[in-house]
Amino acid sequence: MKFKKYRNLKVYEMSGYQYKAVPTIRLQGAWLRDLGFEEGAPITVKCEGGRLTITRTDEIVTDFTEVAAEPVMCVAEAAGGYGKEVAYV
Repeated sequence: MKFKKYRNLKVYEMSGYQYKAVPTIRLQGAWLRDLGFEEGAPITVKCEGGRLTITRTDEIVTDFTEVAAEPVMCVAEAAGGYGKEVAYV
């Protein structure tokens, strides 16, 4: 299949909560599979500045370079629940 860098689509109207019209974008076609979006693949949609960026969730790399200025405190909680005698780990 010939690869197209841009696809011209349309925002449709669909019935939403209490039958109020909501915008709908439908993406379909074998070209999605060619780009690695297999049926059932989890995706994430990033929304910013009038753009939607669709990424396979398993391809998202999280950057943990930010360092907290304050120390982090951890609290151990009982595993048994409220009102029960339990051993703390």
